[in-house]
Amino acid sequence: MSLLTWLRPNKEDVVVKEAKSKGPSKSVMTITVGDIQRGKIKDAYGYENEVVLFVRANKADRKAKAK
Repeated sequence: MSLLTWLRPNKEDVVVKEAKSKGPSKSVMTITVGDIQRGKIKDAYGYENEVVLFVRANKADRKAKAK
């Protein structure tokens, strides 16, 4: 294994989050960096889920804006 391989892990090995599938099975899936880049992930039963990222302001800024 080279040093570069150690510093840059495979995108499919870096788990970002676990989530439930929106399909009928509701199985738990691990979402990786590669899944986020592709924008899609299939659960164990083949149901294809869309991966969407949301960015929002921190809680303090949202409260200040609401006032």
